Amino acid sequence: MLRLRPIALLTALALGPACGHGDAPAAPSSPAPAVASETAWVDWAPESFERAQREDKIILINVIASWCHWCHVMDEETYADPEIATLLREHFVTIRVDSDARPDVAERYRAWGWPATAFLTPDAQPVMALRGFRNPEVFGALLRELVAEREAGTLAERTSPADEARPIEGALGPVLAMVTEQLDGYYQPDIGGWGERQKYPFPAPLEHALVRTRLYDQPQWLDRAALTLRNEQKITDPVWGGVYQYSVRGDWDHPHYEKIVAVQAGAIENYAMMARYSGDDAWLRSARLTAGYMRDMMRAPEGGFYTSQDADLRREGQPVITGAEYYAKPDAERRALGLPRIDTSVYADLNGLMIRALVELYAASGDAEDLADAERAAEHLMRTHLTRGGAFLHGAGDDPEGLLYLRDQAAMGAGLLALYRATGEEHWLRAARRTAEFMRAELQDSEHGGFHAHTADPSAVGVFRERRKPLEENGLAARFMIDLHRYLDGDGRTDTPYREAAERAVAAVGQRETVAEEGRIIGKYALALESVLMPTVDVTVVGEVGDAGTEALHRAALRVPEPRAVVEVSRPGERYPEIGKAAVYLCTASACSTPITDPETLGAKADAFLGESLPAR
Repeated sequence: MLRLRPIALLTALALGPACGHGDAPAAPSSPAPAVASETAWVDWAPESFERAQREDKIILINVIASWCHWCHVMDEETYADPEIATLLREHFVTIRVDSDARPDVAERYRAWGWPATAFLTPDAQPVMALRGFRNPEVFGALLRELVAEREAGTLAERTSPADEARPIEGALGPVLAMVTEQLDGYYQPDIGGWGERQKYPFPAPLEHALVRTRLYDQPQWLDRAALTLRNEQKITDPVWGGVYQYSVRGDWDHPHYEKIVAVQAGAIENYAMMARYSGDDAWLRSARLTAGYMRDMMRAPEGGFYTSQDADLRREGQPVITGAEYYAKPDAERRALGLPRIDTSVYADLNGLMIRALVELYAASGDAEDLADAERAAEHLMRTHLTRGGAFLHGAGDDPEGLLYLRDQAAMGAGLLALYRATGEEHWLRAARRTAEFMRAELQDSEHGGFHAHTADPSAVGVFRERRKPLEENGLAARFMIDLHRYLDGDGRTDTPYREAAERAVAAVGQRETVAEEGRIIGKYALALESVLMPTVDVTVVGEVGDAGTEALHRAALRVPEPRAVVEVSRPGERYPEIGKAAVYLCTASACSTPITDPETLGAKADAFLGESLPAR
């Protein structure tokens, strides 16, 4: 029996590819036909963990995604291997988790990419976690080694646990400088994007680049964002639209063909923002191509959006048609073969991202259809996912008494605020505030600051009793909180609990070690820091509801590329006087503009006023 030394074993394991955030080599050009896995999977449930302890079996947790190419390959080649299946059946409790369906588990293991494989002791203490695909030979050697260690009583964690994050001292400015430096270190100046081996269309770093052009007068970041988006167009499906998940081989020319909704939302938002920040509406074509894919292929009849579409076409009893072959075909030939599987789950976090993206597209385009689609999705989620306590379920059929997730609340809260910004309708603001109150009551760490990834889980065992405070999700939550504060703050003298919640959240997870561990996945956190530290520009559209002049000025205000802006609609006499026509007022902490009544000149006048009124940073 082959047994590798631990160091050699870990080295061999590190060579495998992965979906998700891992750095994977290109997928095989001709994967084998689909084969049912011989491994018997059980659900993530208390009885599964109880069985492991009762039978003294090692726990194997396999975290997958339905769209993940390498998850399918590992099923077909490794878990279908009879020797592997026998080892697992006799010595392991094998738990499979859909990462899209369980954000708490996905957050815990996302650093390893999908598929992620975690091994734990029978009482659910960590042993090790692996990134991506493993062939039967290497995986079998590992399984035998772990079994031998359990029988010898030496099964234990192979790596040191990370230190618990603690709140930082002092101002957040140095944290932002550290985060920005780390993010900039991943930028590729020759072809754009953040990271080398795999080119992901990360939306948050690109948005951060655009924000910097305005906050710090750094036009080079507008050019770098443009270079990145031009190359990202190479991984967009030219027939149906939709952006593929990433490209391998260190360039933008070798896509992996999954289409996941988080990527689509990010692309729509990025291209629309680029149109606003550059003043070039040609970027809207790419935004519309992706939005069209979402409307045509990924929208539920009731109004929400689905989760993902597989890279490859898999049909029972027939060979797999890889994404490279399938997506090279024209529309008619694709449809004649059939559609790659679409995961029709409607999840709150992904829909929150899509709502915000469609509102951003409306801000750039002025097209009422974009706003209507965002409203329809939000209304659907509020009917099917919203609990009486103001929280959003992850999926429509989830148990309201089960786990509720930070990512769902923060993403939907941001989407609701975006709708309030775009419509001026108070019910969106009220809904966002209810969600924020739930977050403060059930997810906030009141002692140390920051937000837990999910509500308390009374059935959790072992290491899973720990409620983690993930960096990116805390960034998303902090940005929602600080934006909500700005909308409720009014004239800058109104105190709310949301500013403190935002500041404590970014501080609680802002240790150098914590940030360094996340690598390039820190864009949302960088944006949250910027939002917490930036001053507010109050943009108030004053006019009668339904008046054409008011609506034109509102659309023009949304179009202004100003990340510090809080855009609201007010009736004449409420906050500003009646002057006989609709007008826009810009206010900083120290000055307000004269009324601007011409939508065509609003952008230029805003630039002139803000250039004189805001301190340089």
